[in-house]
Amino acid sequence: MSKRIVAFGAVLICLSGCATVKYGDKDAEATLRDLRPISGKVSLYVCREKAAFVGAGNRTTAIVDGNPIGTLKPNNFAHTVLAPGSHDVYIEHNPGGKSGVLKVEAAADEVPIVWVGMTGHGWGVLTVDHFSSRSEAENCVRQAQYAVPAE
Repeated sequence: MSKRIVAFGAVLICLSGCATVKYGDKDAEATLRDLRPISGKVSLYVCREKAAFVGAGNRTTAIVDGNPIGTLKPNNFAHTVLAPGSHDVYIEHNPGGKSGVLKVEAAADEVPIVWVGMTGHGWGVLTVDHFSSRSEAENCVRQAQYAVPAE
């Protein structure tokens, strides 16, 4: 009986943390998928990879320099335009708290893409990091939906 209670509690935790996502304008999404640099600025993307059920219900907000840029479910991306330099990127998720901070150094006209996903092949923690390759990063954005901060 106690195993059923634990399983029921786990399901409730997952469902209570289900993310409310607000999607951005479809025209803006199409333009952002081109991944074009912005003259004199940094065009920063945060892309949450596709996922199975594990961690999929977590309310995950991408934060850059202390400002929320998008609430993400799996297969969503957020975007912001920044001045060149060093920027702190992390996520806040409920349940679970705050991830570690990833420092992103970017020069003018660069288009960095930050990875959001589960460590441990989907059984670890939700975190931010660099993609394994540029093509993997670009594919994440091009296949995902554009999300803005949920209210």
